[in-house]
Amino acid sequence: MRQLFPPPTGLLDDDGLDRAYGDEPADFLRINFVASADGASTLDGHAGGLGSPTDQQVLRLLRDRSDGILVGAGTARAESYRPLRDDPARSRARTGRGLARVPPLILVSRRLAIDPGEPIIANAVARTVIVTCAGSDRGRREALAAVTPVIVAGEDIVDLAAARSALAERGLRRLVCEGGPTLFSTALAAGIVDELCLTVSPMLTGPGAARIVDGHLQIDPVRLALRHLLEDDGYLFLRYAVDEGRP
Repeated sequence: MRQLFPPPTGLLDDDGLDRAYGDEPADFLRINFVASADGASTLDGHAGGLGSPTDQQVLRLLRDRSDGILVGAGTARAESYRPLRDDPARSRARTGRGLARVPPLILVSRRLAIDPGEPIIANAVARTVIVTCAGSDRGRREALAAVTPVIVAGEDIVDLAAARSALAERGLRRLVCEGGPTLFSTALAAGIVDELCLTVSPMLTGPGAARIVDGHLQIDPVRLALRHLLEDDGYLFLRYAVDEGRP
């Protein structure tokens, strides 16, 4: 891994890579995505096909710097999310930062097409948190609430700003969001995104796939400020701060 911007200081080892993604405030929402060079957020329906071993290393690093991992329930299903394990080395690094040994997954779902017996809930070391709205099915909410925490935010759609406040009350203040595109769009519209970490894959996929910001909501253009640019094996790793000003 080499640093292209700011001015390079040589190759980055694992500690240098960790420092490159540091300096987060206590209350923080960062989005992590991979996209092809022509803007696709998936390959054959999955984001994993666009990534690399280094991209997976960055994903793990961002998880290990976070109180919780926010993801749309549909994305978790499409990408075959599994319960996070209590890995001793990673847990030591987390507790050294004052974090819990294992971060919980936080699933966002309006329809609540989630079975309480699914491994992502039933086998979770850190209890999975469900975020939904009052318009979701009451029976499903009650069944899930019997086995795992459920946050109701908003009436007919999930109010992500209210959800973020409710998560902060639970001590989940520093979050990484892994998509999908609709959840990213909704978070931007809610004005709660602080940072975008984007891996650009050296690949052209052609038309068809969604972009990293997609969905039915219209958002105003958002200005980004580049914090760093790293490169490894043709993959670009960009860290952007979300500028409060509009272009």
